[in-house]
Amino acid sequence: MNLKKKMKKILYLFPVKWINKFYLFYNRIFYPELVERKMSFGEKNEDKIFYVIRPRKNSVEGLMALLFYVIQQIGYAEKNNYIPVVDFKNYKTQYNIADENAWECFFEQISNYSLEEVYQSKNVVLSGINAIYDTYSYLYNKSFNEDDLQKTHLLAKKYIKFSKKAYELYNKELKHISPQKNIGLYLRGTDYINLKPIGEPIQPTVAQAIEHVNTYIENEKNANVFLVTEDERIYKEVKSNLGERIVIVSFDNYIKNYSERDFLANGHSLTQLGENAHIRGLNYLVKIMLLSNCKYIVGGKTCGSWAACMLADESTKIDIFELGNY
Repeated sequence: MNLKKKMKKILYLFPVKWINKFYLFYNRIFYPELVERKMSFGEKNEDKIFYVIRPRKNSVEGLMALLFYVIQQIGYAEKNNYIPVVDFKNYKTQYNIADENAWECFFEQISNYSLEEVYQSKNVVLSGINAIYDTYSYLYNKSFNEDDLQKTHLLAKKYIKFSKKAYELYNKELKHISPQKNIGLYLRGTDYINLKPIGEPIQPTVAQAIEHVNTYIENEKNANVFLVTEDERIYKEVKSNLGERIVIVSFDNYIKNYSERDFLANGHSLTQLGENAHIRGLNYLVKIMLLSNCKYIVGGKTCGSWAACMLADESTKIDIFELGNY
């Protein structure tokens, strides 16, 4: 274990409040561009304050991590009576291909104002990392608490609308998948399992997850299991245990023989899920949309499982493993 990992391991022995304060200070020193900034770009809309939500700079976050971050920032904007807009055009993510707002490939803009108009307006606040500590309390972390999920569900329902492309692909998959009758199973592998990132939730084994799934199969004799995973090894292991009950999307791809020593977004393996970043992101989003509509959701704690549970309605049975952190 290198020095940086050792220090992080020690840091995570402290209370969450101290950890958050450390990262707020750390980011202000080493990533000054992430500090909130008040700007004026013109004379339009002088009676309004816009809040431009910028992604973090490292570009390694997956789509559901970005969604969680945006929702945290929306909560902060609401608390301050700002009008939020998402800018994944001037600030890049792993999903940017050309000079477009990558957010709008997957979701509609979250307010009725375009980036063009915002950047001609008098009062504009560029988002900062501080917002994730000053947002609504139920958004401090990816909480799977029933009340927290319901509050987040209502906030997301107000602001988060899927893009036309996402709905088209989703409706196409509905022709052969009936999620409302399925047990949803979400299992992360690859970098999560190999790297065991410090401070991140420990993931269940396939055997642990299948044991939980089987308890629901006892009550739902005819139910299929809708599997979401990026790891071919996990797919094969689940398939060998549950056989013909397994249902997957028509376009599914898997990462084979993952052995890299860096996060998925930084390596070459990610292209096994698709060369085109937009298609790769849309495929992932649609799997989460389908998962959120399953009768049951079983899985480990990740951004993807959180997003599915947050999007699900109150009747969904949620069974997420609480195994501590790496």
